[in-house]
Amino acid sequence: MGSMSIPETNGIFAAHYLLKEQLSSGRVEEVWKAEDWTAEGAPVTLRLYAPHIRLDHHSLEMLQKEQEQRALLHHPHLLIPSNFGVHQGIPFEVAPLQSQHTLAQAAPLPEREIAQLISQVGSALGYLHTQQPPLPHRQINPDNIILDAEGNYLLAVPALSSQLRTLLHRATGTPLAQGTAYAAPELFGPHPAHSGASDIFALGVSLYELCTGETPWLGNGGLSLSQGAEIPIISAPYSRILSNLVRACLHPDPEKRPTAQVLVEEANYFLEYGKWKSYGSFGNVTAESIVYKKRSWLWPVLLILLLISALAAAGYYFYVWKAPDKELAADTGVITNTPIIPDIADTAVADSTPAVAKPDTPTNRQPSQKPQAATPQKQTPPATKPAPSRPVQPAYPQPTSLEGYLNGLLNEEIPLQVRDRWRAPIGKYFSPDAIIYARMHDAPLGSFGVSEFIDILLSTEEGNSIIIDKIIYDSEEEGAIDEINVSIIAVQ
Repeated sequence: MGSMSIPETNGIFAAHYLLKEQLSSGRVEEVWKAEDWTAEGAPVTLRLYAPHIRLDHHSLEMLQKEQEQRALLHHPHLLIPSNFGVHQGIPFEVAPLQSQHTLAQAAPLPEREIAQLISQVGSALGYLHTQQPPLPHRQINPDNIILDAEGNYLLAVPALSSQLRTLLHRATGTPLAQGTAYAAPELFGPHPAHSGASDIFALGVSLYELCTGETPWLGNGGLSLSQGAEIPIISAPYSRILSNLVRACLHPDPEKRPTAQVLVEEANYFLEYGKWKSYGSFGNVTAESIVYKKRSWLWPVLLILLLISALAAAGYYFYVWKAPDKELAADTGVITNTPIIPDIADTAVADSTPAVAKPDTPTNRQPSQKPQAATPQKQTPPATKPAPSRPVQPAYPQPTSLEGYLNGLLNEEIPLQVRDRWRAPIGKYFSPDAIIYARMHDAPLGSFGVSEFIDILLSTEEGNSIIIDKIIYDSEEEGAIDEINVSIIAVQ
């Protein structure tokens, strides 16, 4: 092998690439803008690894194997090098040069752009995480998220695994800068290992940074969570649902973070309808003990039941109360309160009047005579008929306090249409922009608007109760609640 050449501007590298401009430099890697003479001078990005030293055979084998694995990946939102090789002991990779830039200085992004980023980068992450075996990205941060000329977000495939990057830093004698700001808390534990969940945590840190312009916990990452720090909230103008989504990504427990696929579904819903799901995993309470019911069938079923009830009531009224008294007496065996009329001989009178059933007693039923009818108009008006046995609608007492209303919303023994009518009286307790902070099992569940929280309670299974912990009143509107803290207690 000949002597190793030093890359320089307008120099030729590997006989095919004219180096035009150095984009970044370092002992571990250099990035150049170049022209590919094998493709009619097409502009490319040329990345050179450890260009100023000669790597040992073992390091070259590891790098070669990694690049071969990466070459098998294909996804529209993954930025993958198109070529890899080794020239005079210098490993290099080539990627098309596009009109693109990273998101390192892009904050703050509008909420719709955040949703598009989640959709596209999340789909790329989901693709990596579902490979066999799964391929954690390990280096999720705004520097590795690219916005191309068409406005699409691309995730740059990591150039080096953590193991190989450590090896190259040792070989070049340069300190390894740890990405603490994006590291999940489990990576600081006794058995640190990258996983799909640690990628989701890093994505959550990136999203928080792209909304606020700052990294959470002053750049200390999951280490702060390990020491008891709280998960921050993204404030206005971003929606509470987006804040809940990002906070879910930052959950200390990797098992409780959403998957990439869940994030993509939520973001796609926003892109289609212009709002987040109000009943999604992040729109409402995310505690495992809260189970949501699909209510899309409820109103049609209620309408059908009401129609059947109306028809049944109409039929009952017609056949029971409009039928002749004789038929009613014959069918039911009910003795009426009509006064007893003694038998008379004047059959002309009897035949000319409608028949009235007489009680079946020895007094007025004689074997030798037929029962005679009497004219109701000539008799004293009959006593009042017994009240019809119509179904009685139960009365549901209206609560007299806010806590009573909130607990009543959880009571499925009260019809949904009754509880839904309580929105107006509940709203009178609050100011227009009031916020409800909810907790469960001493863990924060999220912050919600009044109408949103009512939707939560109406869609929650029974078996829970509400306790009001703290109330802050509006200073400008007397008696109106501005903030309220509530605890949802799960009944075992």
